Order: sequence, then structure tokens, then C-alpha cells
Amino acid sequence: MNAHVNPVMVEALRGHWPHIAPGTPPEEAQRVAADLEHQQHREASRCHRALADQVQHNAHMGVWS
Repeated sequence: MNAHVNPVMVEALRGHWPHIAPGTPPEEAQRVAADLEHQQHREASRCHRALADQVQHNAHMGVWS
């Protein structure tokens, strides 16, 4: 099964640890934690890449920050 967290849920959970109900099987709790960590890593990577692209574009255009 492909674990995917809807982007709307990622936005809703930003900065919050998802509530895991008591009695949730440990495997499910670990899967939720891993999904959230993966989404946060992907978002950080996208932000880093966007900044690098902007710096490269500005350098190409002769703008130095």
C-alpha cells in the first residue's frame, strides 16, 4: 500500500503532531509519524530548491542579495 498524506492534511498538520488515539496499534502510529516526517522533509527540500533557483536566477540577471 502506498502511504500518502493529502497535501491539505499536510497544511492542516503543519507544526502539529497528529493526535494518535489511545489503543492505536504501534505499527499504525509509526506509519503516521513516518508519513508526516516524510512530508516535512519533502517540503523542506522544495523550499531549499526554490531558494537556490531564485538565487541562481538573480545572479544570472545581475542582482546580488
